[in-house]
Amino acid sequence: MTDPEEPQDDVAPAPSATVATDDETSDLPDEESDYGPPFSAKTFGGSFVWARGEQYVASVLRVKEGENVVVSTANRRDMNVMLTGGRAVLEVDDGSDSDRVELLPAAPVFIDPGKNYRLVAMTEVELFTVYSPMN
Repeated sequence: MTDPEEPQDDVAPAPSATVATDDETSDLPDEESDYGPPFSAKTFGGSFVWARGEQYVASVLRVKEGENVVVSTANRRDMNVMLTGGRAVLEVDDGSDSDRVELLPAAPVFIDPGKNYRLVAMTEVELFTVYSPMN
């Protein structure tokens, strides 16, 4: 991970985004991941569900520099994300207005299910997520 630099307001949005899932299988055809076990290879990097209960799912996402990931709220409630390393921008779109917020390490962010979110990795990043699955 790199040391934080001055915030950049001129980060251009990436043309497409990958949707992060809690599926513990790889979404890459016979490719090796840059991250070893327990991470599952993903097109954006890797993911690892480190805790799962009836009322919650907690996972770690590692996202490669320059990649962007849609933060899905489908079938989820009470979702929070927290950057643990690297630099990333969270794009927030509520349908009428959009905003870009640089995430800070160790500063949890509540993900409102009424908005659309996309994480843009300015450097390689690690992100913790926790949410309650909808039953």
